[in-house]
Order: sequence, then C-alpha cells, then structure tokens
Amino acid sequence: MDTVTYPNSRTVEFVKDWMIGLRVDVKSQRDLAMEFQIQYTPTVIILDGDRKEHHRSIGFHAPEDLVPELMAAAAKAQYENKRFRKALALSKKMLTDYPRSTWAAEASKIEAACRAHSG
Repeated sequence: MDTVTYPNSRTVEFVKDWMIGLRVDVKSQRDLAMEFQIQYTPTVIILDGDRKEHHRSIGFHAPEDLVPELMAAAAKAQYENKRFRKALALSKKMLTDYPRSTWAAEASKIEAACRAHSG
C-alpha cells in the first residue's frame, strides 16, 4: 500500500481532512502493536479520541476501495460518538463520491440513522 494507496491524492486528502494518521512499525514499536492487537500488516484501525476502536481493516486495498471504506468507518465513528452532523456529512460525501462502492450500503444506513436523529 506504500507505493499505490497511501500516496494517492484522494487517500492523502481524506486522511489529512478527517484523521490523524499513525504508522506503527510492529518490529520496533511492539508496545503499540500489542496495545492495538496488530498481527498482520497492513492494518488500518479507526479510533476515536478515547482510543476506542470503531473499525479495522486488514490487508491491501486499492485507493478506490480504501477511501470509501475509511469514509464509511469515520462516519460510523462520528455517529457512535453522537456527532450526527459530521457523520451525515461524511456519509453523504461517500455516497456522492463513491456511489458504487461496496461501502455504499453502510453509508446509506448511517445517513438514514443521522436523519432520524435530526428529526
């Protein structure tokens, strides 16, 4: 993923705008690898500010697969933390930018749940 997915402009832009990226070297940072139970690389974990895990993805993902997955996962994390406006914005963006993604159904569920909360 280092040569294709991570340097991709859409991946970089999304991570810059919505996340704090942290790379864990499982050999030299064993304490973090153990804390987050990283057994295989690459592993992408979506955590909130309290270090609660909301999503985990293991293995290679092309940018066109990873970005919508990250969007849906981030929307889910925002929703679970009762940040409904941010969750709605992320799910709508995911559905607009990647309507045919395998993550579209998840984003649609989050969008509907957010709308239910906003009355």
